[in-house]
Amino acid sequence: MSDLDRMMEQAQAVQDQVAAMRDRLSATEVTGTAANGAVRVSMTAAGTFTAVHLNPNLFTDIDPEGMEELVLAALQDAGAQLREMTERRMGSLNEIFQSIQQ
Repeated sequence: MSDLDRMMEQAQAVQDQVAAMRDRLSATEVTGTAANGAVRVSMTAAGTFTAVHLNPNLFTDIDPEGMEELVLAALQDAGAQLREMTERRMGSLNEIFQSIQQ
């Protein structure tokens, strides 16, 4: 087998692993929270928001501006979780690339 054939096989293997990782990421969901879970926002790794939960007690305890701040905090928490998860998974992708270069 020539070096070119071996490189092509490795490139295909990496492409398959990237596609599998993309599929796993798009199926992954994170949930951001605020106010000890009284506000929850769920989103997929693809960035699609899937659910919002607001504890009904919040409506009597917090003014509209406070509610907006809590929802924003939950959105920011979900985004931070997504970034962290993506960075971890991309780190494993970097390991794959490094193993090919050796």
